[in-house]
Amino acid sequence: MGVRNYLIEGVSCTGKTSVCHELARRGHHAIHGDVELAYQGDPDTGEPTEGFAHGNHSWDVDKVRVG
Repeated sequence: MGVRNYLIEGVSCTGKTSVCHELARRGHHAIHGDVELAYQGDPDTGEPTEGFAHGNHSWDVDKVRVG
């Protein structure tokens, strides 16, 4: 049987971070996207940008891409 991956999603303040922390505490490999993967990047090029803009919130998908 292969490895199972789960995506925990939801609107703000629904407990996603708490679930991630609890899974890690229990010994599971848990990746917190907004902490470990997120960065401010140009939406067209993916190049990092300065400052903060909602439209520039990006994830480095190469960090989690398999194969």
